[in-house]
Amino acid sequence: MKGLNIEKKSFEIIEKNVDLSKFNESQKQIAKRVIHASGDFEFAKLIRFSNDAVDVGVNAIKEHWNVVCDVNMVRAGITEEFAKKCNLNLYCFIRDKFVSDFATKYNKTKAESSIIYANKHFDKIIFVIGNAPTALLEIINLNKSGLLKPSFIVAFPVGFVDAAYSKELLLKSNLNYITNIGTKGGSAVAASAFRALMKLACKEL
Repeated sequence: MKGLNIEKKSFEIIEKNVDLSKFNESQKQIAKRVIHASGDFEFAKLIRFSNDAVDVGVNAIKEHWNVVCDVNMVRAGITEEFAKKCNLNLYCFIRDKFVSDFATKYNKTKAESSIIYANKHFDKIIFVIGNAPTALLEIINLNKSGLLKPSFIVAFPVGFVDAAYSKELLLKSNLNYITNIGTKGGSAVAASAFRALMKLACKEL
C-alpha cells in the first residue's frame, strides 16, 4: 500500500507541474507514466502519438502480437510477469549468435540485425525501442521498402547520434507510433510507455 501511495502522490505532483491538456485521457496515462519513470517534466512537451495510436496499440496487445525489444534492458523493464498477464511474448534477439553472425556478414549493427530477424520470423510485431536509434532506422527502412510486417512502434531511443533524427523520420512516416522528439529517451522510458499501454489493454493489470 505504501508503494501505491507514493505512486499516487507522484502522479498528483506531475499533474500540478505540467500541462497535459493536449492529450486525451488514454494518452495522459501514458504521458504520466513516462514522466514518472524519467523524473522529467519536459516529456509532457516532447511525447508524440500518431493518429489513433493508443487504440491501435491496445488492439495489437489484445490480439497478442509478438513484442520485440531492441535491448534486454527494455525487456527487463516490461518484465515477463507483466507481459504474461496480457498473454504477450517478449523477445530480444540482440545477444543471439545468429544475429551477431548476420551483423558481421552484412556489416550491420546487432540492433539492426535483430530487427531484420524479427521482421522475417513474425507476422505482426510490437517494437519497443529504448536504446538503439539504428533499430528504429531499420524499422523505417523496412517500411519504406515495403518489407515491414504489420507493426506498432513504441520508440524512445536515446543519445546524440541519430536518436533525434530517427524519431523525426518516424514522425514523418505512415507508421503507428508512440515516441518523443529530441535526444531524450531510454530503456526505462520505453518500458514504462509500453507498460502503460498494457494497463489500458488488459483488465488484469
